[in-house]
Amino acid sequence: MEFEEFEKVVNEILKDIPEEYRQVLRDERIEVICREYVPMGVRQQFPGKIVFGLFAGISKNKKTTLSVQVQPTRIEIYKESFEIVFGRKMTGEMKGQIYRTLVHEIAHYFGFNEEEVRFRGY
Repeated sequence: MEFEEFEKVVNEILKDIPEEYRQVLRDERIEVICREYVPMGVRQQFPGKIVFGLFAGISKNKKTTLSVQVQPTRIEIYKESFEIVFGRKMTGEMKGQIYRTLVHEIAHYFGFNEEEVRFRGY
């Protein structure tokens, strides 16, 4: 699938997540960025794993007035990983995983660790 199609689907799915999550993304200026490929640094951080997305930044519960952040808080979604698992054609199953990935990464922003997020089904 073309990158633009993937980006469009991610943006459509963002409209389906609960309003309170979308509101936080807007209020906190957290950008959702689609990337064609998983960056090398992410591959090195998670060797041998398929990474659908990543939360980058300081979680809401860890921010202080003294927090220093070099890059903006963001959520990255990786087209390459979805194609490895689901193929190059957009399917309902892939859309479901995109939704789960978005909610999963938003949960990290709220301070949930990996085990807590997975326990909740994301």
